[in-house]
Amino acid sequence: MGEPITEGLHGQSRVDVLKGEATLDDTDVFIEHKGMGDRDLGNPLINEMNNLPWRSIVTGDRWKLNLCAADQCELFDLNSDSIEEHNLFNDPDQRDRIRLMAAKIRLWQHQVGGDALLLSV
Repeated sequence: MGEPITEGLHGQSRVDVLKGEATLDDTDVFIEHKGMGDRDLGNPLINEMNNLPWRSIVTGDRWKLNLCAADQCELFDLNSDSIEEHNLFNDPDQRDRIRLMAAKIRLWQHQVGGDALLLSV
């Protein structure tokens, strides 16, 4: 985009993926929402939820886990549910996957100095 990179951001360039020169297969992508509600989403409950800190991981093979200590956490199979309508977080068959993905989020958060409280799984 030709813009300078903001100092203090964690991560690495993925321009090669955008150019079609690489894929995100076998790559975990971490997402941090600090809970700073910066807009009115039209519903007081949704606005309140937008002020909660969330941490997420999207694995290269298909899964997305969203963790929040103050709300229902979420797990989605992006291959069969790309618009994230079917939350699998409470599915007993997904317990091991959730534990592994949550551990990756905690490790990443430790590496980048994050301090958001996360649900224990």
